[in-house]
Amino acid sequence: MNAKLLTDLLAGQFICEIAFEQEYELLSDPEVRAEVELWLASIDRRLAQLGEDGAYFVAPMQIMAPHAAKVREDLKRFRDVYGPSVRMLNLIREAKDGFSCSPGDYVQLADIEGSINESSTLESHLRSMHSAIAGVSIKHSNREFLKRMLENLTDSGYLVLSNPQNETYRVTGKIDHLHAALEFISEHEPVIASAPEDEAQTEDLVLKATLQTGESDV
Repeated sequence: MNAKLLTDLLAGQFICEIAFEQEYELLSDPEVRAEVELWLASIDRRLAQLGEDGAYFVAPMQIMAPHAAKVREDLKRFRDVYGPSVRMLNLIREAKDGFSCSPGDYVQLADIEGSINESSTLESHLRSMHSAIAGVSIKHSNREFLKRMLENLTDSGYLVLSNPQNETYRVTGKIDHLHAALEFISEHEPVIASAPEDEAQTEDLVLKATLQTGESDV
């Protein structure tokens, strides 16, 4: 069994064909996938996937009370925790025509820099995030702001640097996790805000959240 594949899965990585090409190809083999699933079952975990051809990740084998509490609390603070990444991705969407924020989309630093420099509104949006982008100062140029912003998104797992020469990045499969979680919260926010009294409803809600957000409590 591939040690790196297991290490990445247990570390909470989302194994997609963009960020983890070799590992994703391994999991595309039914025999390898079955072997991984068997090994994960031995530690009470399972292999899950975002959609039919999306990223693989590790999730709990069964949804127990501790998982329910953890997922509910994580969902309550999801916007606060992931809000900066959402704002950064939305800025890219505004600055780059045709950017759908989908796995495989390309982002070149020079492209969005040009759009930012030509729009005072976009520049204002960028600079309003100076407290959310690690490693930047209000004194930095737009290019440095954007460079650090893309590096932040890379550190969060939403982008990979595909071409260092021209500073081109690519959106990874983890983005589907973000979309799914935000959609889930939008649909179930009243229920998440206050724990349901019906135990069956609680279990069903948390199961859906775990499947969509990849909460594994590894």
